[in-house]
Amino acid sequence: MEKAMTLARVKSVAGVRIADTALCNAAVDLLESCSLAFLCSHCLRTYIFGSLAVRSIGRSVVDEEAAFYGAVLHDLGLVPPYRGDNRFEVDGAEAARDFCTRHHVSPERADLVWRAIALHTSPGIATRLADEIALVHLGAGLDFLGLGLDQVSPQVLEEILAQYPRMKFKSEFRDLLVAHCQHNPAAQVLTWTDDVARTAGCTLHGRPIPTVSQIMAAAPWDE
Repeated sequence: MEKAMTLARVKSVAGVRIADTALCNAAVDLLESCSLAFLCSHCLRTYIFGSLAVRSIGRSVVDEEAAFYGAVLHDLGLVPPYRGDNRFEVDGAEAARDFCTRHHVSPERADLVWRAIALHTSPGIATRLADEIALVHLGAGLDFLGLGLDQVSPQVLEEILAQYPRMKFKSEFRDLLVAHCQHNPAAQVLTWTDDVARTAGCTLHGRPIPTVSQIMAAAPWDE
């Protein structure tokens, strides 16, 4: 498996300090053990972009270590070893909680990481919660969809991409999402990935993934 550079080799990127602790390094080891390089690079960029985004709105992260392994592990639910029967955000959150338990992380911190991962695709919710949760949401959104990219200077962007290149991320990540949808089409219903599933031709009980409007129209009520 192609590997990404481990964060232990750098102290900071674009002014964001990298927490070089045993737990953070263990999180990177877990990420690299099950993910291709393009996904590893995305998860590391998520932490950097998220840290910068949180600063830009005048907030500060108290538990940098929890924020770091929340960002690094936020897409575990998309890779085969951790892909289950739930939407991928929940499967990833469960895998991260197991990681925390194995490394004797307190239940409170483990719950913080769980929520950061489970809610990282939830606009309007994640940013109203703890700064660590907001960091993962904002960082993932910036790297995945470019939300807030106009607030990142060209110099900072160049430094981040030099350390963690995109590696055809858009096409590679879409393929990963499609594989997840094909593996578990039922989990996509009423989530943002239902569009990905329909576009990819996924079916549920022999029919296309239903839209919200279709589910409402078929509900067993007169009006």
